[in-house]
Amino acid sequence: MRRLPLLLLLTIPIAALNLCMFGEALQGALPARAPAAASDLDRVPRMAVIVLDGVDFHLAKEYMDAGALPNLAALAEDGAFLPLLSEIPPESPVALASMLTGVGPGRHHIFDFVLRGPRNKPENGMTRVRRSRLVGRVPVRPPLVTSRLAFPTFSERVWEAGYSVLALRQPLLFPVKERAGARMTSGLGTPDLAGSAGFYTIYSNRLVFEPGYTIFGGLRVPLEGDTNSQVYDTYILGTQDPSLGPAADGGNQRTRLPLRFERAREDGKAGVRIHLQGRSQFVAEGERSDFFSMTHMLNTIPARAVPGVVRMEVLSLDPLEIMADPAQIDPRDAYFPMSTPTELGDELWRLDGPFETMGWQEQTFALNDRFQSDAGFLRDMLQDLDRGTVTLLREMRRVREGHTKAPRLVFYTFTATDRACHGFWRYRDPGHPAHATSTELAGTDPILTVFQKADAIIGRVRAELDEGDTLIVASDHGFQTWRWGVHVNQWLVDNGYMTLRKDAARKGLGPFFTFADADDAVDWSKTRAFALGLGQIYVNLEGRDKTGIVEPSEKRALMLELKQKLEALKNPYLTGEEEDGVGPKAIRSVLLLEDVYTFGPSGAPRHVPDLQLGFERGYRISWQTALLGGMGRSGHVFERNAVPWSGDHCSTDRVLVPGVLFSNRKIKPLENEERYTVRDIAATVMKHFGLDLAPLEGESQPVRFVGDDR
Repeated sequence: MRRLPLLLLLTIPIAALNLCMFGEALQGALPARAPAAASDLDRVPRMAVIVLDGVDFHLAKEYMDAGALPNLAALAEDGAFLPLLSEIPPESPVALASMLTGVGPGRHHIFDFVLRGPRNKPENGMTRVRRSRLVGRVPVRPPLVTSRLAFPTFSERVWEAGYSVLALRQPLLFPVKERAGARMTSGLGTPDLAGSAGFYTIYSNRLVFEPGYTIFGGLRVPLEGDTNSQVYDTYILGTQDPSLGPAADGGNQRTRLPLRFERAREDGKAGVRIHLQGRSQFVAEGERSDFFSMTHMLNTIPARAVPGVVRMEVLSLDPLEIMADPAQIDPRDAYFPMSTPTELGDELWRLDGPFETMGWQEQTFALNDRFQSDAGFLRDMLQDLDRGTVTLLREMRRVREGHTKAPRLVFYTFTATDRACHGFWRYRDPGHPAHATSTELAGTDPILTVFQKADAIIGRVRAELDEGDTLIVASDHGFQTWRWGVHVNQWLVDNGYMTLRKDAARKGLGPFFTFADADDAVDWSKTRAFALGLGQIYVNLEGRDKTGIVEPSEKRALMLELKQKLEALKNPYLTGEEEDGVGPKAIRSVLLLEDVYTFGPSGAPRHVPDLQLGFERGYRISWQTALLGGMGRSGHVFERNAVPWSGDHCSTDRVLVPGVLFSNRKIKPLENEERYTVRDIAATVMKHFGLDLAPLEGESQPVRFVGDDR
């Protein structure tokens, strides 16, 4: 037998690896056959679940009592309006995972936005990413992206039972598996083209404008030339490309495309003509471009095209400053699976117009870095609500092929209500450190503006339903003011639980998403506990953790000791109770999660936190603690929160931030002053479609509707 040429022997495995490089490797399994239609598909009443992310019960009641939310008030009058208890912790990925599955974090495995990775490095808490491996520029191991959600959602169960499902902007769905017959798009957890939650770029010709990442993940790019230049040639970054070699910080480099800004004047307006890949647009000062289409090429062998879209805004002409939104997945030719059927993204773009594909649509990071104006931030949220409503209503009217009625289960998540509270709570709180700077929308309540838009949407959704259909409007958590950041790792250092080799550098979101090398300042051989994420503390446990030094027999005593001391922690800058209720006590509760969570047959996953802090009103974990940065041999534990992100809930005791539960049907109250929880939404949907509740193992219960004997 003749030997195959060496080149051919090398080519065959390389070609095979490349075939799966970004398809099957991104959890895009072979197309699934549609389940057999349920026998009562055209007879079962419709159920619509609309999530208004972050709507607080007390705030909604305040607005309703003032007559500002007529549609929600009418819904409450005809049906029900109740507080909804959030999850532990009450943050969106965790609470929404519980709402979608009907079980707690111990079984669905979503614990936080940020989790502990190998050697205690912060990692993405919503998706698990295995980086590709290359020899030179040739892939020898494909990348792998999977959702960390480890329990089936109610939309998945309803689809498997043979009912038609419409689930738009569903959290934690990315990367989307093919579910034949369903119409689904991913929401929270869907990254931008670079794999981040929102890498925006700010270009400036200021004389002093240092390049590099901001704390909140923006990239500063100086425009070369003097301040009077008419043309500036620069670049725009796209997806991460390991074949380019590591960046200076050890993370992945990103692809780049040439970009030109040319000063111009059209129709009497001064602005900038933007040129990108053969297309140009004139954008006047203070205005935003349409979406640019672009294609980034990975430098692998063979090269691969990555389609994307991006919008830009001309912030000012003198100095010249232009902001590019995060480069996002192009839904018309999605490089990463983000919808089922795969062509749904293209269809929605064509029918309803361009839209953002990131799970975190709103530019809160640019707002925090003070490159996005309050008015621009509000404008974007209202536009997002309008675009989403057009799609939702049209899809609700869509009749499934071969059947006489539209989808039986409708699910949609609106996120602007949450982002408005994060960014604009300072307008409501005169005592907030950033309140005095909130002058751009002075005299208005921008949160109410967003809530009123959402209220109108609920009215339109309700009008689409027939008599006998069920509408649930729910939020995953509520809100409170956030005046003080608490550097919990600094407290751990000060009290001897954590030891440093050197002062830790301040960390930002940029390196977090590009897999940059960690600036590890911790002496793990002398550290018993550390904080990471939004309010979690981990014990450095021997036998479980590679760095572990705490013997398992000592773990519980250490946790109880931390609980006692942290619950007594007081803010030294506040000596007495303030009139608005923000006092010196910082932490309301410290929970031992092994006592709180129920785990599955395989037990607790390695990355589950050990303690959960529940902060009092006015307090939250600091940004630096979340990323394991910023602590020193000496430093402040308490810091005033002066950034626009002024409202929060993430590490708050959940009792203080109840969400909302509205329904067009009367609801029986629970006994002994118990509250319905976010988990109960999944059980309610499953019962509506006659599904078995046994897999939930009693972790949730269906809402008790008046007159419902099913």
